[in-house]
This record gives sequence, structure tokens and C-alpha cells, in this order.
Amino acid sequence: MKICLINGSPKLNNSASGKIIAFLEQRLGAGHNYIHCTTANAKPQELVDSISGCNAIIIAFPLYADGIPSRLLRLLISIETSLAGAATCPKLYVIINNGYYEARQNKPALDMMRIFCKKAGFEWGQGVGIGGGGMIHTAATDSWLTRNMFKALDVLAQNILSGKSAEDILSDPNIPRFIYILAGNMGWKNMARKNGINLKKQLI
Repeated sequence: MKICLINGSPKLNNSASGKIIAFLEQRLGAGHNYIHCTTANAKPQELVDSISGCNAIIIAFPLYADGIPSRLLRLLISIETSLAGAATCPKLYVIINNGYYEARQNKPALDMMRIFCKKAGFEWGQGVGIGGGGMIHTAATDSWLTRNMFKALDVLAQNILSGKSAEDILSDPNIPRFIYILAGNMGWKNMARKNGINLKKQLI
């Protein structure tokens, strides 16, 4: 099976989308022809060439202003122009993560990707929206904190391997909303202190 994994994050390194792709690839297993791409440094034609002949395309990206990051959007336009009407019809699977608690924030962007899918002549496989993106960098498979995310990736991997289309999945964190916000605020404050910002002066 030829699978193209596209990291749609603008970050070259250490992106949450990159971690999600790594988690998913572990679940897909060995024995496949994996093509890895990142929109942070990929040229449009390189991406089009990578997608050509794939059975499945997986795009993972962060939510930007309830939509698609601009660089990924430009590359999607190039793909649509180049591959619309092609003989092959790969299945498209999409994973979107955001820093909000609610995974439903990803729904508008999932709808945008469905429109792209139709215009490019692909077949929609499944979308996964992940809330609580701030927890992804500390995620561990055996942690109850991210259990919902890993369950969603397990289902997605099985659908990719079997070539199935399925309903989209929205995955909220496994902790109450107020705890997620509290932990996030603590993280921002610690980061500010490390960068020499006096929080008391900023609040005056």
C-alpha cells in the first residue's frame, strides 16, 4: 500500500502534527510504501509528484483561525489544479488539532477539506478533529490523559488499512475543561518567566 503522510504544520521541527503522524504510522505498521512530506519546506510540484499513485493520503495540520494554514492552503490549490480529473482516485484522511479544549472547533476546517477533496477528485475517507492540542507534546500511549486521541487514531488507522470511509471523529481531552485551562495558564506563565517577563508589571 502506498501511503502519503503530509505534515501541514508551518513548523519545520517539533510540531504537534508531526507527532500525530508518527503515532498514526506506528498503528499502520510496517510493510507499506510511506511517502513523507512537510508543507514547511515542500515545493508544490514535489508534493504533487509524491501524491501521484498513492492509495491513501493523510494530511495532519493545526487549526489556524478556524481554518487551514496559509502555506498548506496554497499547496492544496496546486494539488487541485494538477490532479483534478486524474485517473486514480486516492482516499483522503485528515487530522486537525487545535489548542482549544473543544474538538468541535475543527469542524469548519474539516468542511473546507471536504470541499478540497471533492474539487481535487479524491474520495473522502475520514476526518479526525483533536481538541486539547497543548497536551500532544506530552502524550504517551499509556496515559489516560490522551486516551481519546489514541482511540481515534486506532480507528483511523484501521479504516486506512481497509480502505474504508467512515464518519468523522471529534476527540476532546480526557480531563475536565477547567483543569485544561488551568494547566495551560500555568504553562504560559512559566514560559513568560523563563523569557524574563515580569508578570506583575505586565498586569499593572
